[in-house]
Amino acid sequence: MKHNNQMQFLRLPQVMQRVGLSKPQLYKLIAQNEFPSQIKICSRISVWLESDVVEWMQEQVLRHQEEPPLDTGKKGATPQPSGQGRLVHEK
Repeated sequence: MKHNNQMQFLRLPQVMQRVGLSKPQLYKLIAQNEFPSQIKICSRISVWLESDVVEWMQEQVLRHQEEPPLDTGKKGATPQPSGQGRLVHEK
């Protein structure tokens, strides 16, 4: 039985699966202080707190929502209002 008020540990494969990043990507973010650090619970086992990983994921979503859309530099990439921007072929 899982209780929501209990701390949960995640191992590396679980963290990678949850956040969709590879092992090198995760460790690079950790080195840059951009991802929560692992906790060494014994000489060969490191874990992450599930709450830390979830909080990081939520921060990424919020950051994405606050950023303006990227300009791709492609012509016609900007959506046109309905009925405008259609090509008219003249004969």
